[in-house]
Amino acid sequence: MANLLTRSGVKVRIVDKKDGPTEETRAVVVHAKTLELLDRLDLADKAVENGEPLLNAQLLSRGKRFGKLAFLNNEEERNTPYPFGLIYGQDQTEHLLIQSFAEAGGRVEWNTELLSLEQTPGSARARVRASDGSEETIEAQWIVGADGSHSSVRHALSLGFAGQTYMMTLFVADLEMEWDLGPHRGGMDLEWHGFFFFVPMRGEGRFRLFGTLPPDLTDRDTLILDDVRRVLDTQSGLHVNILKANWISVYRTHQRMSERFRVGRVFLAGDAAHIHSPAGGQGMNTGIGDAYNLAWKLALIVKGQAHETLLDSYEAERIPFARAILRGSDWGFQVQAATNPILRWLKLYVLPQLFRLVSWLPSFKRRVFWLFSQLWTSYRSSPAVTQSVSDKQGPRAGDRAPYGFFEAGPDAGKSTFTILRGMDHHLFLFAGSKPDTAFSDLRGLEEQLRSLLATYEVPVHLHTVSVANLSLHKLYGVEEPGLFLVRPDGHLAYRGRAQDLDGLKSYLDKWFQQRERQTQHEPITLADDRVSEPLVAVDRTLGDQQ
Repeated sequence: MANLLTRSGVKVRIVDKKDGPTEETRAVVVHAKTLELLDRLDLADKAVENGEPLLNAQLLSRGKRFGKLAFLNNEEERNTPYPFGLIYGQDQTEHLLIQSFAEAGGRVEWNTELLSLEQTPGSARARVRASDGSEETIEAQWIVGADGSHSSVRHALSLGFAGQTYMMTLFVADLEMEWDLGPHRGGMDLEWHGFFFFVPMRGEGRFRLFGTLPPDLTDRDTLILDDVRRVLDTQSGLHVNILKANWISVYRTHQRMSERFRVGRVFLAGDAAHIHSPAGGQGMNTGIGDAYNLAWKLALIVKGQAHETLLDSYEAERIPFARAILRGSDWGFQVQAATNPILRWLKLYVLPQLFRLVSWLPSFKRRVFWLFSQLWTSYRSSPAVTQSVSDKQGPRAGDRAPYGFFEAGPDAGKSTFTILRGMDHHLFLFAGSKPDTAFSDLRGLEEQLRSLLATYEVPVHLHTVSVANLSLHKLYGVEEPGLFLVRPDGHLAYRGRAQDLDGLKSYLDKWFQQRERQTQHEPITLADDRVSEPLVAVDRTLGDQQ
């Protein structure tokens, strides 16, 4: 959030109760969708360089292999520049983002605790206490609470956090070890009393282990290395030689979600808004998705480029997504940690047989990667997207803009994602793939579009996709000339016919400020006209449940 806003020219204050960034690995997987978002900040390549791509995971039942879950194949390479899950610890993610924030001129205010907050019609106020005991009231346009599952911001808003705590006790450990699958091979072992999931980390023989504790250890708050060894020796069919443990933690997992993600000028993001089981490694990725979705909208509002009603789409888009993630992770966890004898039998004997039948199918592999990667994220029901054509081919408004390459023209050889980097909107004008439907005066249409876009404060870059770019036309499902407006988070805000400039204008009028209106009003004015922080106080914790 702080990185995105600062790079958009918005002043930010970020306060954190902790004394520094997370040093434990905690959340470990960065999925393809999140890497695509990080790429817009030019951070994805740095993460990949220092991470470990997870290409597949061996599946075992009581120590015996029954299949392999693959995350990379040729089809996925065409769908995303990051056809894998990246093993990249939360500590690495935080350091990467903090360094980027510092390079942009930002500073995290550590050891700073939120005491209270209140709202007025034109601002929000956060009372904070610094490490030296001094107190300060920060007055901001907006406040974002990204302060974890025990969110002080959520409590201050008196919002509920409904859900459940799973009865099964889990443990997590960072280990240096040897086992039969090899030093860089991950795997999940399904056992009668639960599961063990080994994630290969960067470095020789380093693994993150997630597992369930047997009944005689469920009341323990801490574990030592010998405990982990005994659990694996007695509860699994694996042959594991643990050389060293760098970190061990015991925890209970939860499934909870706030009833609201916004109250007035205060927002919730990440674990402050929703928590769920670690199944699928979705927690930190979902939190980063929240931050990106909200940040570009806040930036436009603060800079006077968009109408404040755009912020209503944050809840409309992220609450349904969070519910879907909670349902999926709950189902996965219930299967892995089943306690019912019949479900356990199905897990250990029927599930492996079913997997053997379907795992070789390319469509199954694509589906598995698609689900884990969050590339399925879509906001079709959002009030902030519009589709003015009935075409059902290709992506619809709200969907993620497809990843493809230009074959001809000034951008030949470049990917669409290279074009879409940054925090601006982009408008693709497709010439149409059928000769009898191609627009006769494409240059004239380009000029009309540039003139229209120039009347709005929001920056929109126009890109013409000529007939020669047949693969892009097919990827976007375009036969007749069409328009695709891509938002800063890579989702389609608008899809319509190229000749329907009134339809595009109607969409732009609804959400964005026209230039002539800015001559009459200052973009930011507080109700009481006092000097204030321009935007936001942020209390940040990434994926603290993991």
